[in-house]
Amino acid sequence: MKSFFIIPLLLLPLIIFAQTDSLRFKLVDDLTKDIYRTYLDIDIAKAMCDTINNKMLSGKYDTTLNIDEFIYEVNNDLRKVSHDNHIMISPSHFKFRNYEYTGEMHYYSFKQWNRRGKRQNKKWERFWEKYRNRTKYDMFSYGEIKILPGNIGYVEIKDFNNTSFIKKENRNRISIKSVFEFFKNTNSIIIDFRDNLGGYIFLSAKLCSYFSSASDPYFITTESVFRYDSSQIRKEVKFKNKVGIDMEVNKSLIGDKKIFILTSKRSFSAGELSTYKIKQLNSKTSIVGERTTGGGNGHYGGSIEKYYSAVIPCVKVFDEKNFNYTLEAKGIKPDVETTADSALSIAYNLSLQKNSDTSKSKIKYFKNRKPLIDKSDELFRKHYNDFVGDYRKIAITNENQKLFMTYDRYSKQILVPEAINFFATSNFEFVRFIRNSDNKVIEIQIRHKDGYLEKFSKQ
Repeated sequence: MKSFFIIPLLLLPLIIFAQTDSLRFKLVDDLTKDIYRTYLDIDIAKAMCDTINNKMLSGKYDTTLNIDEFIYEVNNDLRKVSHDNHIMISPSHFKFRNYEYTGEMHYYSFKQWNRRGKRQNKKWERFWEKYRNRTKYDMFSYGEIKILPGNIGYVEIKDFNNTSFIKKENRNRISIKSVFEFFKNTNSIIIDFRDNLGGYIFLSAKLCSYFSSASDPYFITTESVFRYDSSQIRKEVKFKNKVGIDMEVNKSLIGDKKIFILTSKRSFSAGELSTYKIKQLNSKTSIVGERTTGGGNGHYGGSIEKYYSAVIPCVKVFDEKNFNYTLEAKGIKPDVETTADSALSIAYNLSLQKNSDTSKSKIKYFKNRKPLIDKSDELFRKHYNDFVGDYRKIAITNENQKLFMTYDRYSKQILVPEAINFFATSNFEFVRFIRNSDNKVIEIQIRHKDGYLEKFSKQ
């Protein structure tokens, strides 16, 4: 009888590993089809697919990785081949459910259908009017907005994401026009893109419109690629679109001010594009900080599949007025290259006029905000170095007795302690660290706002 029970127990790990292997093979198989069909360059798409397929078939992916770690390794391989950091593969956060819909079929006359159609159209018209009023195209997410001693304007633009239809999600959004009106009488302006991860091109165009003195409305060109196979024949369809600046904005708000733009390795996508275009449009612009990585391609958002969620670039963004120049994999080299932490102080000193007396000046704030406050004290700080390290997709750093998390290379945010191993942060529900029996930190867990829990082992 004992041997009868031992055999199934011995086979159980093999069954579990077989199921895990099967899941990963299906994931890679579906993903490669998605990349081949979607990615903007067919040759790079093929190279990416061949790389992860061959690595999977030859057993070179570490079988001890959990699904979050495995997907991140696949994502890294795709980025290494393509040099495209817009590619983002993550676990599928949402669970699909089958909903049954039952209803009674009604048979209407033509007049009845016509009346119903008119009622529905009026509802849609009211909805779209409300939607347009709530989703402004010139409202960004900001950090601090202030006038520094010496009459220097400073604004930190966090992203170029659109406003939300939900009113409460727009509380910290301000129109760029009102910001520049606040800076109207300043001597110079510092624009901080060090933590700007990008967003919509048309919002970048709106910002850059204030810096253009040219009569030409051209901003940038996009080329969308759609690819499909039919009868084993590869076909591609490309759509080109020219994005223009807004010629009606009040450009006198900027005038002949000196402009300083702060960059870091985390400045990405539309943040880089805005830096490039402001420098091109305004001759009095200087870039201070770190060289950016070069996120020049675009996409139409992510797709949610059975085994993964994916953002796969399908839009090429280039400057027709500059020999079709693209920022992809090139990035931006600052005029004054320095560390991200030093960029503001250097730009501030450069922006001051000669013999400026800043001793009696006070900082004038545009709007008092309630940022995420670091409530840590000695009880928590003495444990900070336990958490510092590399967790594959996440890097934890201790900077001036504050704990920071950089998620997937770019998104950097402060961790606010609520318990010894438990932290609150702005972009996630919580961050938790797991210790082993020896009290050493071995894992980080991140709860997304949609409920998904990501886990990564400490390296």
